[in-house]
Amino acid sequence: MPLQPEEITAHRAELLRHCYRMLGSYADAEDAAQEVLIRALKSHETFSGGVPLSHWLLRIATNACLTVLAQRKTRGLPSLDHDPSDPGVPMIESEAAEFVTPAPDAQLHAETRESVAIAFIALLQRLPPKQRAVLLLKDVLGWPSEEIAGTLELTVSSVSSALHRARETLGKAPPAPPEPPPEVLEAYVRSWEMHDLDGLVALLKKDVQFSMPPHSVWFRGREAVRGFLLTPRFQAFWAKGLKATLTRANGLPALLWHVPQLHSIQLMRFEGGQLAEALNFIGPHYLKGFDHD
Repeated sequence: MPLQPEEITAHRAELLRHCYRMLGSYADAEDAAQEVLIRALKSHETFSGGVPLSHWLLRIATNACLTVLAQRKTRGLPSLDHDPSDPGVPMIESEAAEFVTPAPDAQLHAETRESVAIAFIALLQRLPPKQRAVLLLKDVLGWPSEEIAGTLELTVSSVSSALHRARETLGKAPPAPPEPPPEVLEAYVRSWEMHDLDGLVALLKKDVQFSMPPHSVWFRGREAVRGFLLTPRFQAFWAKGLKATLTRANGLPALLWHVPQLHSIQLMRFEGGQLAEALNFIGPHYLKGFDHD
C-alpha cells in the first residue's frame, strides 16, 4: 500500500525535536523539519519499508542538519562560555546567533524534560556535528550502531569512537529540576510586576545564576543580581512596568514579558522553593514559537 502524506506529517514533532537538538535554534529547526517533510512527501515512493518510517525521516533530517551546521558557527550560553561578571560592567550585546534559543514545550512534545533541557541543548552544540548526530541517534533515539554508521557514512568502529568522545565531553546529564510550588511562582511574578526588589531578592538562591542573551555578561549570586537590578539602566527599564504571561519552554516554567509589547522570555529553574537560575532571552530572535502564545 502506498505511503500516505498524513503518515509522513504525523512525524513533524519528532523531526522538530531532533532538528532542534542538532541545531540549537528553534527557528532553524522549524525550517529544517519543514524541508524534510517536503522532501519526504516528494520522494515517498523511494521508501522501501526496510526500516521504520520514523528512521527514514530522521535519516533525511540528520543529513539536512549536518549541511546547515557546515555553514554556521557554534551556539552556546553565557554561563557556559563566559565567566560571571560584576553588576556594573557595560552591557554589550553579542550577535544574537551566538546563543542557543529556547523552544516551546507545546511544539516539542518531548519524551522527557531532560532531553530538551536548555543546558543539554547548549552542551550538544559543543560537539562536532557528526559526534552530535551519533550521540543523539544512539543515546536519545536508541538506534543500533550499524544503522547510525549507514546514515552518517561511517564505519561501526568510527561510530563507537565518536560516541565515546561525545559522552566524555557531555558527562552525565543532571536530572530535571523540581517544579516550583504555585504559590512560589505567583510570588515571584508578583515581585517583578510590583517592582518589589526586596521580595524578589528573597526568592533567589544564594548562588543564583542570571543571564540575558544576547548579552554575554551574566551574574552569579544573590548580591550580584541585586546589584544589577539596582543599576540605573535596569531601573529605568523596570519602571516601564512588566506584565507576565506564564508558558513553558525546554521543560521549564517560563514567563513571557511584555513592556507592553512582547520583549523577552525568562526560563526559570527553581530548587527548594527558590530561584536557582533565570535565563532571560531578549528580543525577537529568541521568541520564535512564543510570539503567538
